[in-house]
Amino acid sequence: MKNTNTTSLGQIYIGYEERERRAYDVCEHSLRYSTLEVKKLRSQDMPDYNRDWGEPQSTDFTFSRFWVPFLSDYTGWSFFVDCDFLFLADPGELIKTFDPSMAAYVCKHPGYIPNSQLKMDGIPQHRAYRKNWASFMAFNNEHPSNRILTPHYLNNHKPGLDFHQLRWLNDANIGSIPLEWNCLDDYYHLENPKAIHYTDGGPWFEDYKETFYGELWKQAESQMTSQ
Repeated sequence: MKNTNTTSLGQIYIGYEERERRAYDVCEHSLRYSTLEVKKLRSQDMPDYNRDWGEPQSTDFTFSRFWVPFLSDYTGWSFFVDCDFLFLADPGELIKTFDPSMAAYVCKHPGYIPNSQLKMDGIPQHRAYRKNWASFMAFNNEHPSNRILTPHYLNNHKPGLDFHQLRWLNDANIGSIPLEWNCLDDYYHLENPKAIHYTDGGPWFEDYKETFYGELWKQAESQMTSQ
């Protein structure tokens, strides 16, 4: 069942990769009752996209999130989330807590260092500054600081890592989302998370079927396929 909300508070874009279609489908299903309009974000959805990559920190998929203010016509609030999330609550409830003077909100993960040196697909894990801040974020699309995120700037500014570290923003304009909304499965073991991020590898991969919080994801997929 897809979200059919026509009176949404804003949008939530889910980053899509074909190799993680199962993860995407479960993430989308977990948002079926959200007050946000759910949208699939693919690299081919970025108009006039022609960035020339030579940087290991970014790919078309990881970069697509920074197009959200442009795709939202620089209006209202929009969320981006990686597809390896499972929502247990409605992220739309966060909007009423946001300060309109802020340009963006993220979970800031103080002191976080990935446990593994490799990602789930065997790609080297970059232990970068502000790691995983951009995996779930809310954009105040109307904020003047986000107006810089035009196709020309997104295609040409280097290094690409600047975007993942939110360097186009003043730190004072980056608000904090509680960590329960980006509960990293390899790092936090919270009793009542509101969104689980299977950043260390999800149960849709053979080698990660027994990951922490894995049963919750399996239950969600089972519920989805039974409807």
